[in-house]
Amino acid sequence: MGASEPVSQSGGARGLAAFAAIVLLPTFAAALYFGFWAADRYVAEASFVVRSAAKPAPAGLGIFLQITGIARSQDDAYSVNEFLTSRDAVAALAQRMPLRDVYGHAGADMFSRYPSPIYGPSDEELWLYFRRMVEVVHEPGTGITRLSVAAFDPRDAQAIAANLMALGEELVNRMNERARRDSIRFAEREVADAQGRLIEAQLATTAFRTRELLLDPSKSSTVVVELIGRLSSELSGTRAQLGELRASSPESPQIPPLERRIRALEEQVLAERGRASGEDGLADKIATFERLNLNRDFAAKALASALVTLEGARNEARRQALYLERVVEPHIADYALQPRRFRSVVVVAALMLVVYLVGWLVLAGIREHGGSER
Repeated sequence: MGASEPVSQSGGARGLAAFAAIVLLPTFAAALYFGFWAADRYVAEASFVVRSAAKPAPAGLGIFLQITGIARSQDDAYSVNEFLTSRDAVAALAQRMPLRDVYGHAGADMFSRYPSPIYGPSDEELWLYFRRMVEVVHEPGTGITRLSVAAFDPRDAQAIAANLMALGEELVNRMNERARRDSIRFAEREVADAQGRLIEAQLATTAFRTRELLLDPSKSSTVVVELIGRLSSELSGTRAQLGELRASSPESPQIPPLERRIRALEEQVLAERGRASGEDGLADKIATFERLNLNRDFAAKALASALVTLEGARNEARRQALYLERVVEPHIADYALQPRRFRSVVVVAALMLVVYLVGWLVLAGIREHGGSER
């Protein structure tokens, strides 16, 4: 019994020492730091929503019909939110104000300011530090984005928040301009292509007329058909006259001239029919001319459609503009919201207590396992 008492006392002393080292000492250090040393951080808050002036609905020929009213644009809001904590935003913000000097405030403690033992002087670490000082929260239900900026001086926090809002508006304007340029450029390219096709069709028609010496083969064919009709009628009359003459006077001297006239009319009818329907005749030329006219009509309709689409794209670019609407402007804080000193000490104490309990359970398990083996 006497030997076990010192062992239990030494074990209890070690447990108390471990509890003091793992839980009490860090909690005391956190209380000292957050209670007396940690610098105050002032928070400037603002909120905004990204909206579009109209909501598009697709229709035929690529024209966008407008549904009037104000509509939220979620995708564009997410783009703005992502930009506000990006490296590009930090770089643009650093050009507008001395960002390193703002966060390297002389009154800030060494662990809170920039650079610090945690964050070095590189641009990458400045971005990581900036993300710690700026919070962007989007509420999908309302579409409102809340921007919170912390700094060691309330005026600096307000200036950073105001500049971030301005950068967000500039991003929305760039997105507007690019969307407008893209839609109009595409429509203008369609118009140019349609104009090119119409010009090619017109040139092909002109070349056909010049080559064939015909303005309209269809009208020429009408003339040929009328001529064939007259010749056929005259041929029929002459044949009838010849038949009557042979019946009444077989030896009449008028018979040979009539026979020669009939042969001449037959040859002329055959020639005119060959001209109308033979190889490379008017029928083929009419088919070619109609195909050229059809291509030209299609090109003209395509150009008219492209012009309508271009006008629609221009109207859409004017009506579909996105804009960043400010709901709450950034303000100058009256008192410091950060750090939350008492809560931070409680969090450190709870975390260290969890670490201590986990370690105690692990050691107890190891001891129990070792005793069972013996």
